Amino acid sequence: MGLNATSCNKCVVQESDYVFLAVKPYQFPAVARDIQREVAGKVVVSVMAAISTRVLREALAGAEIHRAMPNLNIRIRRSLTGLYSPPGSKHAEEVRRMLSCFGEVYEVSEELMDAWTAVAGSGPAIVAEFLDAFFLASLAVGLPRSTARSLVIKLLETTARYLSEHSDLHPAELRDEVTTPAGTTIAAIGILEGRGFKSAVIEAVRAATKRAGEIEREIEKKLLG
Repeated sequence: MGLNATSCNKCVVQESDYVFLAVKPYQFPAVARDIQREVAGKVVVSVMAAISTRVLREALAGAEIHRAMPNLNIRIRRSLTGLYSPPGSKHAEEVRRMLSCFGEVYEVSEELMDAWTAVAGSGPAIVAEFLDAFFLASLAVGLPRSTARSLVIKLLETTARYLSEHSDLHPAELRDEVTTPAGTTIAAIGILEGRGFKSAVIEAVRAATKRAGEIEREIEKKLLG
């Protein structure tokens, strides 16, 4: 495929016009110290959670900085990637083109990047938690293991596709289409509402968004003192 692997960060930057920083946020201070003298004139795309363009510019002076947040589905080229390119960026379209090879790309303001990280970045894990719960519930009512796994995954896929193909339909309207008075669906929804299902999801996303801001402050302190 024409790829070269190396453990030398400086070498990568020296030989590249576009540099993607795909490390965990806590690893960034060490990486920044390693490459900061090599990045002038380079296009740097950060796919790290939480770290702002302001911090990136201070740590990597002279580079053109972009922020992107893909998600796990990049592995199957179905990523939902949020991209923030600061105004005046000369290579924004080329960065977008490269990221679009791995799925859909959405332009996101930097103020919303933490929220994007919480929803799209953490989203696959949150959805997986729901699928796991639904899978266990299917077992609890007697469905065979192999059937239950296939069913809950296909149920998510087909319901999402239905909503996608009926873009004017709110999820609550779909719920109402399924729900009949004194039926099985309202019995299930009553339990979910009683256990605070929606509130739990909202608070989970808020917590993830808040944590992104905390990580930025922690990294900024390590980098800039």
